[in-house]
Amino acid sequence: MAFSEDAAKLIEKRDFDALESLWMSQIDADPSDVEAFLRTAKALRKSEQRTQSDTLLGLLGDTYLERKMWPQRLQVLKEAGRLSKHPATLRPQIDQALKGAHSKHKSFQRIYDFAGFNDPTSNPVERAEKIEIWLQYDEGEMYFMAGRGAGVVTELNPELGICRLDFEKDKRVSVPLGAAAKYLVPLPEGHVLREKFTRGEELKKEAKASAPQFFARILQSFGRPMTMSEVRDAVIGIVPEEKWSSWWTSARKNPQIVVSGAGAKATYSYSSSTGEAEKAIRRDFERADAKAKLELARKHSARGKELADFFSSHLAAEAARLAKSDPATTWQILATLETLPGEYTATVDRAALLGGPLASRTVAAMGDKVLRERALVTVRQAHPDWPKVYSEAFFLDDEPRILSLVIDALEKEGQTEIRDRLIDETLRYPRRHPRAFYWYVKQLNDQQALSDKATYGLLFQILDAVASDEFSSVRARLKDLFDKDGLAIRIIMGVDNREEARKLLDTLERYGAVEEYRRENVKHALLMKHPALREPEAEPIYATAEMLAQKREELEHLVKVEIPANNKAIQVAREMGDLSENFEYKSDRARAEYLAARAGKLQGELGNVRVVEPAQVDTSAVRVGTKVALSNGDIRREVTILGPWESAPEHGVYSNQSDVAKALIGHAAGDIVTFMGNDYQIESIRRWTE
Repeated sequence: MAFSEDAAKLIEKRDFDALESLWMSQIDADPSDVEAFLRTAKALRKSEQRTQSDTLLGLLGDTYLERKMWPQRLQVLKEAGRLSKHPATLRPQIDQALKGAHSKHKSFQRIYDFAGFNDPTSNPVERAEKIEIWLQYDEGEMYFMAGRGAGVVTELNPELGICRLDFEKDKRVSVPLGAAAKYLVPLPEGHVLREKFTRGEELKKEAKASAPQFFARILQSFGRPMTMSEVRDAVIGIVPEEKWSSWWTSARKNPQIVVSGAGAKATYSYSSSTGEAEKAIRRDFERADAKAKLELARKHSARGKELADFFSSHLAAEAARLAKSDPATTWQILATLETLPGEYTATVDRAALLGGPLASRTVAAMGDKVLRERALVTVRQAHPDWPKVYSEAFFLDDEPRILSLVIDALEKEGQTEIRDRLIDETLRYPRRHPRAFYWYVKQLNDQQALSDKATYGLLFQILDAVASDEFSSVRARLKDLFDKDGLAIRIIMGVDNREEARKLLDTLERYGAVEEYRRENVKHALLMKHPALREPEAEPIYATAEMLAQKREELEHLVKVEIPANNKAIQVAREMGDLSENFEYKSDRARAEYLAARAGKLQGELGNVRVVEPAQVDTSAVRVGTKVALSNGDIRREVTILGPWESAPEHGVYSNQSDVAKALIGHAAGDIVTFMGNDYQIESIRRWTE
């Protein structure tokens, strides 16, 4: 390092004669650090001293040749070749150095021949580098691979471009040579994991006898912080799988090991002494934000009273500083301090932080879900209007356990009106409250008895949720509801509604958001429950809810008023005698036939009605329930597509069964369509109620 620093200073001063003297002195004293020489040569070239740089490199290369320092000479020759316009002239020298550095490798000759080093048209620098890269994965070399642990190369196959390794659990694992540097970490001489292949049984005993010390050896060997999963991979074949949890618990107790971060991303590093470890922890603590400070205090307070007091006093000061600007973090700090062994003086009233009108917002802002639960318990015990806080928290949180806590508390305290309002709000606007909606349907799914809330309407809401972006985080779990014995199947088998079942069957035919095998599960259940659905369905009669009510009233009026009145009129006419000349009788009989036919037709049509719900109308294309804006130059038309009962062409309302509607249905905004013999462009599509 001193040579590099001194050389850099001389180059900066442009004292190149002194630099040459320094270079020659270093060659005589210790020429082993070839990287330092190469860095200096590059710096010389940047200072426009190319000739001197080449001369000094030549002298260095000659020194390596004299001393038979082949790896270093090869590096110098490769650097010279990169700078040369004719690198092929260096082929004999590179060949000599290459063989001197690597000929002892088992696969050297095979790799050398396969690489075609002596091809006169090739660049010897590039071929030498390729050979060196491949020889890193020669037979007998040892590597660490994530998920597999330590392994040894058993085959190098340049023809296939792969090497094969044997690991503890998997043998002859193929790794492409082009990707080997990404997946394989070399285990150099002295690495603890190399001992697995030379003294495996002794290594297992060592790991078992002293987990903390063995953990330290692993970290020292890798020379970098490691995650828990990396450590677990490292001890594959050394620590039995069934012993991992207890071994890991013990290993982490080494006082010289420092933890940084939390959860699966936490890393473990080694310090040279306990004192150094504590210094590193304090340094990390002082640089960390409040959340990270809490995590460090939880993990390391047990190291000693002095460190515990340091954590607690600093956290108490942090709480006082944040009390007004961040009550959520302040509460979390104070709640955590109660569980830590360190001494501190609290200057903030923890209960007061959750006593105001914004208590629900304060709770929701707490990142630690365990502390959010504790905070809600505190609110319930001390807040004068805790049901209101709970009802607000229900839609602010997305943790299922906390949503259950809220509902259970409301039920236990007899606040059923608030509970029902929360559930109704969730079902009315599932896209506003995706987490609450998923939580609720999961509750229904887990109940043994089918709730009266488990209806076809809910099932259609679940289908809509699966296809909605708002539910992306829980989409996979919503799909599970369509598995065998899932909520969807239970609703189908438990709710007797053939009309809705038919609607669901039709929906599944054109619904792609749920996998086909799950749709088949649902279809099978529908056909088992309603065998009549196997028969082709007559074309449905689409109707609005208002028109359906009118038709039902008409049928009721026919059955209860007009038909009985007409029957009475027939009886009166019959009593007048001589039915052959009785005009009133014939007229009443004809009307009876008309009324009966009308009632029968209405009954049949009502049994085949498909209600058009505005909220369920898809406006991505023209279909029943849409209002279409058409344009042709300056001419504008609006066409509404509804069922035959609402048809009123004079007002621009057409039956879906009409030719006019059939020419429009299925087209999207921007399409050119024919309407009443003229071409129009669809400008927009919206629901008929808009």
